[in-house]
Amino acid sequence: MVKNRNIPKEIPAKADYSGIYNKILIGIFAVFIILITTFRISGDDDLFWHLEIGKYVIENRSVPSTDVFSFSTLGQEWIPFEWGWDVLNYLVYSIGGYASISILRTIFFLLMFYFFYKSAGRLKLNPLISAIVFLLLVFGILDRLLIKPQVSSFVFFSIIIYVFLDHKYSAAGSKKIYFLPLVFLFWVNMHMGVLAGIALFGIFVLAEFITNLKPEFFSVSRDLAASKKQFISLLTVFAISLIVLLLNPHGIHTFTYVYSHLQMKMIEDVFEWRSPFNQLFDGTIFRYVYIAFLGGALFILYYSYKKKDLFTGLLTAVFTVYSFRSGRFSIDFMIITSVFLIIALNYFTAGQERSNLNNGILSNPALKIVLIILLAASAVSLPLNGLYKLLNFERASGFGVERTNYPVNAVNFLKINNIAFPGSKPFNSYFCGGYLIWEIPGAYNFIDSRFLNDDIYYRYKYLNNKQPGFEQSFENYGFDYVLWFFPKLPAMSIELKTSIVSYLFKTSDKWKLVYWDDNSFVFVKNNQRYREIIRQNEYKYVNPYYFIYEKEPLQKATYDDAGRIVEEIQRNYKLNPDGVFINAMINAFKIPVSK
Repeated sequence: MVKNRNIPKEIPAKADYSGIYNKILIGIFAVFIILITTFRISGDDDLFWHLEIGKYVIENRSVPSTDVFSFSTLGQEWIPFEWGWDVLNYLVYSIGGYASISILRTIFFLLMFYFFYKSAGRLKLNPLISAIVFLLLVFGILDRLLIKPQVSSFVFFSIIIYVFLDHKYSAAGSKKIYFLPLVFLFWVNMHMGVLAGIALFGIFVLAEFITNLKPEFFSVSRDLAASKKQFISLLTVFAISLIVLLLNPHGIHTFTYVYSHLQMKMIEDVFEWRSPFNQLFDGTIFRYVYIAFLGGALFILYYSYKKKDLFTGLLTAVFTVYSFRSGRFSIDFMIITSVFLIIALNYFTAGQERSNLNNGILSNPALKIVLIILLAASAVSLPLNGLYKLLNFERASGFGVERTNYPVNAVNFLKINNIAFPGSKPFNSYFCGGYLIWEIPGAYNFIDSRFLNDDIYYRYKYLNNKQPGFEQSFENYGFDYVLWFFPKLPAMSIELKTSIVSYLFKTSDKWKLVYWDDNSFVFVKNNQRYREIIRQNEYKYVNPYYFIYEKEPLQKATYDDAGRIVEEIQRNYKLNPDGVFINAMINAFKIPVSK
């Protein structure tokens, strides 16, 4: 006897989303998502080179296949496989600046949860369980609520999961599957999460094939003749979706390039590519939520066994193993399995023997009211950063760029004084290469976070960390200026001693410091081109390195050139009146200043 494919009986029909409390809960959750995805750009240099790529593609009407932004790797192979996201990002930025791309991010996350709620509503899952799991998911991906191409994958995951579930639980299948090739066409040109998406599609097709092959073993099956016909349609759509993946500017080479990209050794140094069990994640909210989802995966697998739901079981098993590879993949795992966790929890609370739990506790408005109050309180606290402070999370609500996390003033100094001339060769910190090329049109950088190749990354570390023999290599590059940046430098001033900065101070006959603040330093080559800039802006004595470590030049100048010290302190104070270092020097030398 062929069993009905419709939603299992254990899911009560009355668990819908029409009640007033459910509507309020969804509304407050939406407001919470809007507010928690509205925060200042901070600590992410990727955004800026993504914007610059979008600008380049639009202006040149082509997607490059070699590097065009770094003088050190100019002409080397580089494929910006997320170019579609970059173009969208730049176009939106052109409308309203950083505020508009922040709103775009919010729209993407609202879309993700919209389709997840559509899936939950389609299956009449308990609204309270759904809200709790989705809220848990928000905290699990809190660190990834960034303006990055990955957010497009998050939305596409939610769309295809909705389509699969709609198809799975419709007696006649779902015509929505015919739109999937279009989804994959956009996806492949925006983010390589499309590979996880096509794998998810493949799992669905495999599960449907086995279910149709052995319908007596599975509880989810249609009329056999109709089911086989629908499977042929599904298989055709899957084949078209596979072909569509080749419709990108570099065809199949995009995927071989991505594969080689993932084999680079430098990825081991990138936080998000480390295992979720790495000690760097100890004590983080991400780790706690991830462990909770791993526990949830056991519930999902048990549900799959009890209900003989092959698709859900295969999906959970594959993406659980997939999540062990890196923190980034763990985020995908939590997003993909969230709806299935709700399905499993709903099953365990909706059985006949658990009717008291479902009809009593979970249907009690009091729990929804409590969750509504907690969500509302969290939402209200976000504009004042209350929730972030509670979670010890460094983030500030609002729009724009968090100036202390980027070399804003240093780059402005470069622009005002025309230090970064066309064709100039900078040595810049890894953390600010994207910001440099975005803020100064036509400027090259030395390196940025595009992961171009291992060679340039380890060459940068070789120079910046002053490894044996670095001096000659540094000179051979023929750098014109140095933009050295390190966020939170006052708390980690040892970087001044261990990095290239100390070498530049010790070779002051060749390099002149012309700008500095609490996290940035600008040095220029001591040559004719920069002579006037040096004359007007050089800091011969006043700088954090001489103040904290190499104290002799500064101490000697207090006797030999005291007037110069006063002038340099007052000049820097006008530029950075809130600077930690400069105020420490003012107090130490008792220098009178005025803003």
